[in-house]
Amino acid sequence: MELSAGYQFEPRAKSVTIAKVILALSFVLPYLFDYRSPETFDSLMIYAPIWVLQRRGNLVVGGPTPMALVMFQFWLPYVLIGYQAYRYANGRLSSERSYLRSVILLTLVAILLMLPMLFIPIGSMGDDVPIYSLILPIPIIPVLALLSVRLLRPTKIEVPWSEELDTSEQESDTESFLVE
Repeated sequence: MELSAGYQFEPRAKSVTIAKVILALSFVLPYLFDYRSPETFDSLMIYAPIWVLQRRGNLVVGGPTPMALVMFQFWLPYVLIGYQAYRYANGRLSSERSYLRSVILLTLVAILLMLPMLFIPIGSMGDDVPIYSLILPIPIIPVLALLSVRLLRPTKIEVPWSEELDTSEQESDTESFLVE
Protein backbone atom coordinates (compact mmCIF):
# COMPACT_ATOMS: atom_id res chain seq x y z
CA MET A 1 0.00 0.00 0.00
CA GLU A 2 2.54 2.56 -1.05
CA LEU A 3 1.23 6.08 -1.38
CA SER A 4 2.53 9.29 -2.88
CA ALA A 5 5.75 11.07 -1.89
CA GLY A 6 7.56 7.87 -0.97
CA TYR A 7 5.55 7.28 2.21
CA GLN A 8 4.03 4.02 3.16
CA PHE A 9 1.30 3.68 5.78
CA GLU A 10 0.99 0.65 8.00
CA PRO A 11 -2.38 0.15 9.68
CA ARG A 12 -2.49 -0.35 13.43
CA ALA A 13 -4.74 -3.12 14.74
CA LYS A 14 -6.41 -0.81 17.27
CA SER A 15 -7.12 1.80 14.57
CA VAL A 16 -8.69 -0.74 12.25
CA THR A 17 -10.87 -2.07 15.08
CA ILE A 18 -12.09 1.44 15.93
CA ALA A 19 -12.80 2.10 12.24
CA LYS A 20 -14.80 -1.13 11.96
CA VAL A 21 -16.87 -0.06 14.97
CA ILE A 22 -17.55 3.34 13.38
CA LEU A 23 -18.55 1.64 10.12
CA ALA A 24 -20.90 -0.75 11.96
CA LEU A 25 -22.40 2.12 13.97
CA SER A 26 -23.11 4.02 10.76
CA PHE A 27 -25.75 1.38 9.98
CA VAL A 28 -27.26 1.42 13.49
CA LEU A 29 -27.15 5.00 14.81
CA PRO A 30 -29.93 7.45 13.91
CA TYR A 31 -29.39 10.05 11.23
CA LEU A 32 -32.70 11.93 11.02
CA PHE A 33 -35.16 13.51 13.47
CA ASP A 34 -38.69 14.29 12.17
CA TYR A 35 -41.18 16.18 14.35
CA ARG A 36 -44.75 17.18 13.59
CA SER A 37 -46.45 19.49 16.05
CA PRO A 38 -49.52 18.59 18.18
CA GLU A 39 -51.65 20.92 16.04
CA THR A 40 -51.11 18.62 13.06
CA PHE A 41 -50.29 14.97 13.78
CA ASP A 42 -48.35 15.04 17.08
CA SER A 43 -45.70 12.72 15.78
CA LEU A 44 -42.00 12.23 16.45
CA MET A 45 -39.90 9.90 14.30
CA ILE A 46 -36.25 8.95 14.55
CA TYR A 47 -34.75 7.25 11.50
CA ALA A 48 -31.70 4.99 11.30
CA PRO A 49 -30.58 3.03 8.23
CA ILE A 50 -32.09 -0.23 9.50
CA TRP A 51 -34.73 0.86 12.04
CA VAL A 52 -37.32 3.55 12.76
CA LEU A 53 -38.74 4.70 16.09
CA GLN A 54 -42.05 6.58 16.14
CA ARG A 55 -44.09 8.26 18.86
CA ARG A 56 -47.60 9.28 17.93
CA GLY A 57 -49.58 10.56 20.90
CA ASN A 58 -49.04 8.03 23.69
CA LEU A 59 -48.14 5.18 21.34
CA VAL A 60 -44.47 4.36 20.77
CA VAL A 61 -43.53 1.84 18.08
CA GLY A 62 -40.29 0.98 16.39
CA GLY A 63 -38.12 -1.69 14.95
CA PRO A 64 -36.44 -2.87 11.77
CA THR A 65 -38.01 -1.60 8.59
CA PRO A 66 -37.53 -1.66 4.82
CA MET A 67 -37.92 2.15 4.90
CA ALA A 68 -34.14 2.37 4.55
CA LEU A 69 -34.42 1.04 1.01
CA VAL A 70 -36.61 4.01 0.13
CA MET A 71 -34.59 6.64 2.04
CA PHE A 72 -31.07 5.48 1.14
CA GLN A 73 -30.05 8.88 -0.24
CA PHE A 74 -30.35 10.36 3.26
CA TRP A 75 -28.27 7.79 5.16
CA LEU A 76 -25.79 6.83 2.45
CA PRO A 77 -23.43 9.78 3.17
CA TYR A 78 -23.20 8.70 6.81
CA VAL A 79 -22.32 5.13 5.85
CA LEU A 80 -19.72 6.48 3.42
CA ILE A 81 -18.20 8.46 6.30
CA GLY A 82 -17.88 5.17 8.22
CA TYR A 83 -16.24 3.61 5.18
CA GLN A 84 -13.83 6.56 4.87
CA ALA A 85 -12.83 6.03 8.51
CA TYR A 86 -12.08 2.39 7.66
CA ARG A 87 -10.05 3.41 4.59
CA TYR A 88 -8.10 5.98 6.58
CA ALA A 89 -7.27 3.50 9.35
CA ASN A 90 -6.01 1.02 6.74
CA GLY A 91 -3.72 3.65 5.21
CA ARG A 92 -5.59 3.91 1.93
CA LEU A 93 -6.03 7.70 2.10
CA SER A 94 -3.07 9.91 1.31
CA SER A 95 -3.32 12.17 4.35
CA GLU A 96 -5.24 13.21 7.41
CA ARG A 97 -6.31 16.33 5.55
CA SER A 98 -7.98 14.34 2.77
CA TYR A 99 -9.79 12.26 5.39
CA LEU A 100 -11.08 15.38 7.16
CA ARG A 101 -12.13 16.94 3.85
CA SER A 102 -14.06 13.83 2.82
CA VAL A 103 -15.89 13.66 6.18
CA ILE A 104 -16.85 17.35 6.01
CA LEU A 105 -17.90 17.09 2.35
CA LEU A 106 -20.07 14.02 2.98
CA THR A 107 -21.67 15.71 5.99
CA LEU A 108 -22.53 18.75 3.85
CA VAL A 109 -23.99 16.46 1.17
CA ALA A 110 -26.16 14.73 3.80
CA ILE A 111 -27.44 18.07 5.09
CA LEU A 112 -28.07 19.41 1.58
CA LEU A 113 -30.07 16.29 0.70
CA MET A 114 -32.30 16.85 3.74
CA LEU A 115 -32.94 20.55 3.14
CA PRO A 116 -35.74 20.08 0.56
CA MET A 117 -37.68 18.05 3.12
CA LEU A 118 -38.03 21.21 5.23
CA PHE A 119 -39.74 23.12 2.44
CA ILE A 120 -42.05 20.44 1.04
CA PRO A 121 -45.39 20.17 2.86
CA ILE A 122 -46.39 16.69 4.04
CA GLY A 123 -50.10 17.50 3.70
CA SER A 124 -52.69 20.16 4.28
CA MET A 125 -55.50 20.93 6.72
CA GLY A 126 -58.79 22.60 5.79
CA ASP A 127 -58.61 25.67 3.53
CA ASP A 128 -55.38 24.27 2.08
CA VAL A 129 -53.16 25.21 5.03
CA PRO A 130 -49.90 23.31 4.38
CA ILE A 131 -48.41 21.11 7.09
CA TYR A 132 -44.63 21.05 7.41
CA SER A 133 -42.35 18.80 9.45
CA LEU A 134 -39.35 19.90 11.43
CA ILE A 135 -36.60 17.70 10.02
CA LEU A 136 -33.13 17.81 11.53
CA PRO A 137 -30.07 15.70 10.70
CA ILE A 138 -28.40 13.90 13.58
CA PRO A 139 -24.66 13.98 12.79
CA ILE A 140 -23.48 11.34 15.27
CA ILE A 141 -21.27 9.48 12.79
CA PRO A 142 -19.51 12.61 11.44
CA VAL A 143 -18.79 13.75 14.99
CA LEU A 144 -17.40 10.30 15.89
CA ALA A 145 -15.30 10.26 12.73
CA LEU A 146 -13.86 13.72 13.43
CA LEU A 147 -13.21 13.06 17.12
CA SER A 148 -11.43 9.77 16.44
CA VAL A 149 -9.07 11.10 13.76
CA ARG A 150 -6.01 10.71 16.00
CA LEU A 151 -7.03 7.21 17.03
CA LEU A 152 -7.51 6.12 13.42
CA ARG A 153 -4.20 7.48 12.15
CA PRO A 154 -2.05 4.73 10.59
CA THR A 155 1.67 4.53 11.24
CA LYS A 156 3.67 6.43 8.63
CA ILE A 157 6.81 4.64 7.47
CA GLU A 158 9.42 6.61 5.54
CA VAL A 159 11.03 4.62 2.77
CA PRO A 160 14.77 5.40 2.46
CA TRP A 161 14.84 4.93 -1.32
CA SER A 162 12.24 4.39 -3.97
CA GLU A 163 14.12 1.99 -6.24
CA GLU A 164 15.17 -1.48 -5.27
CA LEU A 165 18.71 -2.68 -6.01
CA ASP A 166 19.11 -4.87 -9.04
CA THR A 167 19.79 -8.52 -8.24
CA SER A 168 23.14 -8.29 -10.08
CA GLU A 169 24.24 -5.41 -7.82
CA GLN A 170 23.14 -7.34 -4.75
CA GLU A 171 25.09 -10.42 -5.89
CA SER A 172 28.24 -8.42 -6.60
CA ASP A 173 28.00 -6.75 -3.18
CA THR A 174 27.60 -10.16 -1.55
CA GLU A 175 30.56 -11.62 -3.50
CA SER A 176 32.83 -8.70 -2.63
CA PHE A 177 31.87 -9.10 1.02
CA LEU A 178 32.65 -12.82 0.96
CA VAL A 179 36.02 -12.30 -0.80
CA GLU A 180 37.21 -9.82 1.80
